[in-house]
Amino acid sequence: MEKLVSYTIKTPLGKISIRVEEGLPACITFAGEEAICEAGQSPPPPAVEELIKAMKTYFSGGEVDSSMAEALIAYIDVTPFEEAVFREVAGIPPGKTASYGEVAEMAGHPRAARAVGNVMHSNPFPIIIPCHRVIKSDGSLGGYGGSEHIKAWLLDFEGAKDGR
Repeated sequence: MEKLVSYTIKTPLGKISIRVEEGLPACITFAGEEAICEAGQSPPPPAVEELIKAMKTYFSGGEVDSSMAEALIAYIDVTPFEEAVFREVAGIPPGKTASYGEVAEMAGHPRAARAVGNVMHSNPFPIIIPCHRVIKSDGSLGGYGGSEHIKAWLLDFEGAKDGR
């Protein structure tokens, strides 16, 4: 069994770690959420290097190419529902938001808003699959795995106004 390794990048939110399994990105974690992993050696595997570049682009104010989310979705074991939700969320542009119910409807499951919330809570690739852009139908933030403070910061960073 291969040992778990992670690569850490510095961001305005603190350190963010990318955990790697079998040479592929397995998840992104915020400071304080890191799994016990050995620090990765340079250079990182190509897929991880691409993810690091995407994160740096994001935190420099640039847009992350949607193909990055598509690639990451392919690396994880998901149900068809989870895949549909992740794909819809990946399509929400920076500075915009959608409610859990709207995402459920876009994913073809209009009565599954709560299930969308569960999928967002377990999103292994926050920021790239921008679960912070999914909010409650009343315009309030709702939960966020990294903390509501981080969700609010990310939406503000992207220029989202009034939650919508």
